[in-house]
Amino acid sequence: MGKIIPCICAMLLFSAAVAFAAGDYKGDERCQPPRDWQGYSPPYDPLEHPGEFPTFSGADLPGWSCSYQRQDGTIVQFGDSRSPQEQWLAVYGNPDNEN
Repeated sequence: MGKIIPCICAMLLFSAAVAFAAGDYKGDERCQPPRDWQGYSPPYDPLEHPGEFPTFSGADLPGWSCSYQRQDGTIVQFGDSRSPQEQWLAVYGNPDNEN
């Protein structure tokens, strides 16, 4: 039982870090966000729009993302390469599907 709690805590911290990184569009010195967002959707968080399937202009474009592995093995991820529509469907499912 003593090994389970630290393992669960580590999994929760990892999940929180991944969730935070997925919507982080600020980048860093190795992953600079584009200066011209043409060809990319604007940053989007589906949790802010639970009942609203994205239909705005650019909602079908891919999002900006960048990732790399540091020397210590940590993977750094910025952004989400899925379109806002794909992100929304991943969270809320198909709006036409009445399960």
